[in-house]
Amino acid sequence: MDVIDEFYRTIEFQFAPEELVHILQEIKIHREKEIVQIKEKIIKYEEKRRTHEAWYQSLPSFKKFFTGRPPSHHQAVEYLVNVKQRLSNIEEIKKKNNEIEKIIDLLKSTPSKNEIILPHSLIDELKQLNGTGGYLG
Repeated sequence: MDVIDEFYRTIEFQFAPEELVHILQEIKIHREKEIVQIKEKIIKYEEKRRTHEAWYQSLPSFKKFFTGRPPSHHQAVEYLVNVKQRLSNIEEIKKKNNEIEKIIDLLKSTPSKNEIILPHSLIDELKQLNGTGGYLG
């Protein structure tokens, strides 16, 4: 089976359909691990923020006056960077995984197909996987 780049319209790889399905499943599993890592980072940030807030609230009023606290707009930016941005990254990864799942279903339903056109970003991941013999990480 020829794997054709959607952007350049060139043949990039030749795989057996079963082998391509296996490789796509590896990419999907790697992305799911990436989602778990991102979620762990969000949880760590939330725990750190909660413990800092609890510590600040436990201070006597006099010490609160002298203890610096970041302005609310700084806290909002931190939240955007550490939570909102990461949640949007998770959504993007889930969309890409859905695309891979559709491609896998297509390959399983029509195994006699001679060529398949894949998005350029997926071709790049295939090249990375093919070049290293597997994901590093």
